[in-house]
Amino acid sequence: MNTLGNIFKVHSFGESHGPAVGAIIDGCPAGLALDMEVVQAAVDKRKTAQHSFSSARKEDDIVEILSGVFEGKTIGTPICIIIKNKDARSKDYSKVKDVYRPGHADYTFQQKYGHRDYRGGGRSSIRITAPMVAAGAIARQLVSALSKTDTTAFVTQIGNAVYDVSNLATFGLGKSENDYLQNSTKNLLSASFEKEVSVEIENAENDGETLGGRITTLVENLPIGIGEPVFGKLQSELSQALMSINTVKAIEFGKGIKAAALKGSEHNDEFIKEDKQITTKTNHHGGILGGISSGQRINFSVYFKPISSIQQKQNTVTKKGESAEIEIGGRHDVCAVPRAVPIVEAYTNIILADLILKNRNATI
Repeated sequence: MNTLGNIFKVHSFGESHGPAVGAIIDGCPAGLALDMEVVQAAVDKRKTAQHSFSSARKEDDIVEILSGVFEGKTIGTPICIIIKNKDARSKDYSKVKDVYRPGHADYTFQQKYGHRDYRGGGRSSIRITAPMVAAGAIARQLVSALSKTDTTAFVTQIGNAVYDVSNLATFGLGKSENDYLQNSTKNLLSASFEKEVSVEIENAENDGETLGGRITTLVENLPIGIGEPVFGKLQSELSQALMSINTVKAIEFGKGIKAAALKGSEHNDEFIKEDKQITTKTNHHGGILGGISSGQRINFSVYFKPISSIQQKQNTVTKKGESAEIEIGGRHDVCAVPRAVPIVEAYTNIILADLILKNRNATI
């Protein structure tokens, strides 16, 4: 399973320490004028070595388009994207060749295939998302051409530092939040929250630890009717894609898990007529009713576990089952959540592009 989407399809290929990672887009309509500077900017946003707490691996991450685009426009044929790997240090991983790193996919990959690429995680590495972000940036431009939809993701939790998201589904981002986000290298919404995040990261780094967190996404102006009523619900399609991102462990829409403690009268959103349009008074449903977009702001949060490569000694076993001790070296993130923001946006836009195209078959 290396393909995301059904009509707008993105096929992923490559490994962390191979010559390149890439993606092939199939099903993108012809005639879409591409802004490649925007595509490159999205990929740059997820690059490593941008902070002291990020992996020190330095890749240029230059996006190359090998096919499917001519004179700046898509031509309806497969779009092949590659990003070359130039700073892979495979020798850093030689000592983990015969041992299983706690929290990693080493053991399950070995058991499933009988052989694994231990260099940086191989196919299981977050490295493979670089060209997926490029594909997502193309999907975003298609979504924009087909509708007025816009997607914005941002960090709302790092470790124990938490930003209040309770009003975002109804009111969206305030001007001060949006302005701060535009200039935040960590994809945060306020200076006070950034201070809390910095303390969390500094403490984890000093302890040789790693941190997880939460990314919240708002999708504005998605047309009513996107998504299917049974299989293929909008939240199901988004969840399948977003849960495929490395270290993601949970996702919630609208009120999410808080809905379990509410009464029906508290969670239901009353319908009203406003400016000659039918809408809802509140947005506890997060913009999705019965698996179909309601016209309200889509609101969901994705939760990431801590990176598994910690700078501490851990107990494990070898491939032969012998007890071993491991201290993982190499270059790893203390917290990868800030640079996962463009990945979340990319996967979201790939799904939206696919479902918007699919929805053209809903009625005559």
